[in-house]
Amino acid sequence: MAKSNKPSDRLNPRTVNQFGKSQSSFGHLYNNGAIPCKLSHGSVQHRLVWNETPESLSYDPLLVHFAEGLVETQHPYNFITREAFIELCEIPGSMDKVLPLLSRLIPPLKLAMMSQNKEVVKGAFSAVQALSNSIKAHLNPHLKFILAPFSKWLNNATTKDLVQSTLQILEENGHKEAYQQIKKKIPTYTSIYG
Repeated sequence: MAKSNKPSDRLNPRTVNQFGKSQSSFGHLYNNGAIPCKLSHGSVQHRLVWNETPESLSYDPLLVHFAEGLVETQHPYNFITREAFIELCEIPGSMDKVLPLLSRLIPPLKLAMMSQNKEVVKGAFSAVQALSNSIKAHLNPHLKFILAPFSKWLNNATTKDLVQSTLQILEENGHKEAYQQIKKKIPTYTSIYG
């Protein structure tokens, strides 16, 4: 029997990029089956389907991959990275898995918040909210690294409300120390405590 010379016969289907160019290493990992979830297309709403329960997963380096993928603009990468990052942060007890990775999560979060793409920026702010809700005041020492992009997007009509709610969540979870750091970077910010 003769061997076929078609490219599809020589390539592992998981390595064929079926979604287009990726903005980060996330697309490569996803296409090679290294990400333990996939997109489930619903008739009204998309959702993630995990290969195993998210609670049982090791967050290192998975959560870092999702953070790096927040810059993705191509579907389904953009949906998967944003949704998966938030879902992992929302799992009860996630703090213990997230804290050791914090210094590796901050740079990609900041990079995504500095994007020119408003959808990327919205996903990044939503991720910061989820991270803050997971680790509470433990985020305070890192606020100085991520607050710079807030001013730019606070003055944008399409992102203003999301940025304002993110600042409020940071203050609520980080208390007085977070408020003081926010006020240094954004003097017009008003405390949620009046």
